[in-house]
Amino acid sequence: MKIEIAESLIYSYLKHVEGCRIVQTNWTTSGKWTVTKYEKERARVLFNKITSSEHFSGIFKKSSFDQLIKQAEIDVIGINTAEETIYGIDVAFHSAGLNYGSKTETAIRIVKKIFRTVFIMQSYFDENEKFKSYFITPKVNPATQVIIENLMIKAKEVINDDNISIDFISNEQFYVEIVDPLLINIDEEHDTAELFSRAIKLMNLDGRNRKSKITGPKPIINRITSSKKEVNGMKIGQFVQHSFRKAFDLNLLSDREIIELQKPEYSKRIFNSNFEVLRNKNRPIEDEYGRKRYYSKEIFCGNYHLTSQWIEPQWKLLLDWLKKIGYEYKNYAP
Repeated sequence: MKIEIAESLIYSYLKHVEGCRIVQTNWTTSGKWTVTKYEKERARVLFNKITSSEHFSGIFKKSSFDQLIKQAEIDVIGINTAEETIYGIDVAFHSAGLNYGSKTETAIRIVKKIFRTVFIMQSYFDENEKFKSYFITPKVNPATQVIIENLMIKAKEVINDDNISIDFISNEQFYVEIVDPLLINIDEEHDTAELFSRAIKLMNLDGRNRKSKITGPKPIINRITSSKKEVNGMKIGQFVQHSFRKAFDLNLLSDREIIELQKPEYSKRIFNSNFEVLRNKNRPIEDEYGRKRYYSKEIFCGNYHLTSQWIEPQWKLLLDWLKKIGYEYKNYAP
């Protein structure tokens, strides 16, 4: 099988930067899999929403929803089990720059791929809540990039869902958000199956000229963590679970606070959450549409399910609340 260096790079990025515990390149479906209409319903609703919008009404031309997800393929797919998040990434490396025809044709093709990857993930990984679909390329003509970015703004407005993230990453952003954080995180990794990582280590073998060393500059990491915050090495979903367990063990959650956390209005005011943070284990963990909104594998605080609906903008609210109840998260790393 041909090994693509760009796919290997994204494989390592998902594993070491995004914390995906399951990563696969060249992911395809099996003809033996059965996907029910109920599992595809959420993706079908999104498809109809996109194709009925003024900006993308003709983007798929005569292709039906079922045709789009049939024989599905994604360059690299990653699953962050702690965050219940699926990453679907298409990656292209054209040494002369990304080119699928004219600038407009290239832009439309990119957005179509991003949309299609969301449909595929929602259909085949229906039990998950958060989906991230990216198209990544090292180099694209700046004029083409402007067209793509304008389409991406419209696409995000149409989707309008905090649980779905789409993005086009190229040129300087490719190095700042993908390559630099990966270089910083692979120093101690020695998996020989990771082609990109091995290539970097090979380039760094030359001890005679330290200026040739390939490393991620430290100042850049500050630009990255502002959009992908971590505390004690954990992203928000994993950190919420850890901190609730620890706060309960330390008796920092009073009976009154646990009662308040079961109230939708309190949860909205304190965390800007659309669901009460704690829900009694005897109540359903799904919303009125049948979508799972709470972690199901564990009971928190003795008798409750903890909501799984956490996103980046809630970090400050969460940390402020932990400070209020006396939880010193810096002292309780896993």
